Amino acid sequence: MIAPHFKKLSLQDVNGDLMTYFNWSANALMPMNPSATDRYLKENQSAILKVAQKLLKAINYCPSIIYRGIILRHPVDSIVPNEQLQYLSFSTERLVAEHFANINGFGSDLLDVSLQLGTHGYVIEYTPTFSEVLFHYELLSLLPYSEAFSLLKMDGNREVEGLKKQKEVMILQPTLPFTKITKYIG
Repeated sequence: MIAPHFKKLSLQDVNGDLMTYFNWSANALMPMNPSATDRYLKENQSAILKVAQKLLKAINYCPSIIYRGIILRHPVDSIVPNEQLQYLSFSTERLVAEHFANINGFGSDLLDVSLQLGTHGYVIEYTPTFSEVLFHYELLSLLPYSEAFSLLKMDGNREVEGLKKQKEVMILQPTLPFTKITKYIG
């Protein structure tokens, strides 16, 4: 829920550090070049974190359990952070993560998931600290993502509604391994 004293911003309202944050988050939500988005976060991390924390306070965000689905080639007992990634996408809904952990789920109609990624699906369960959270789907109603995506010749409203359904949460890549993982059995 957006704090009552905030109105939805337009692209003309976005400037300074907020523009830096918005550029990063919009590109992270629609990753056309994920490595560039990672570099941008690394180069602008202090500004992005500062704005993220202000925005999260504005929506009265309180950290809770989030979930991430992942497919790996080999069975594991923990998942070590990928040093090349600056941030990770999660969901507040376990069912969304299970969809991404299912080799017959997301993307399976476009590619052979088991061949490309592996056959071992896992759901990560994690409770981030407030300072680890970079984005929460409730910000989709506060910032002009729909307007920006529409300028890129997308159906901005549809894209934003899809992200809201996914209940997207992005966090900084933790330094410690994820140990609360469950093997996905579809």
